[in-house]
Amino acid sequence: MKTLLTKNLLTFTWVTLLLTIIFRAGLSTAITNKMTIAIILCAVIYAILMWFNGRYFGKKDYEYLPLYDVGFRFHLSTFIAHNTVSLLWFVFAFESKYENIKVIYITALIWLVFLILHFLYFLSIRKSSIKNLDKDNLFE
Repeated sequence: MKTLLTKNLLTFTWVTLLLTIIFRAGLSTAITNKMTIAIILCAVIYAILMWFNGRYFGKKDYEYLPLYDVGFRFHLSTFIAHNTVSLLWFVFAFESKYENIKVIYITALIWLVFLILHFLYFLSIRKSSIKNLDKDNLFE
């Protein structure tokens, strides 16, 4: 279990939840007020902050436990956190009157395709590792 749920992955997930809630609030507000520039800015700022979040905690996680998992655990946790927040946003009726839940479903479906591709890549990479450690760096 130590190799699956590390402190860095859990912290990354909590930060992802927080950033996604802030993103959804900003996005819904911008959509309600029909502020196209604000919608674009919300998406760009969210993407940049998520990149830094993944970069920071992913690097720390690799230093703590050098798994050769090509970031799949982080991708999966982001998928779960983002889509959970987005669905709950609609469940609790926080969405803009101009938002449609179908967009959440379509986004999740497209993202799921890429997640499955990432998982297949992850499985193929595992074959070239020893206990999830990069075998090229293991014996240096």
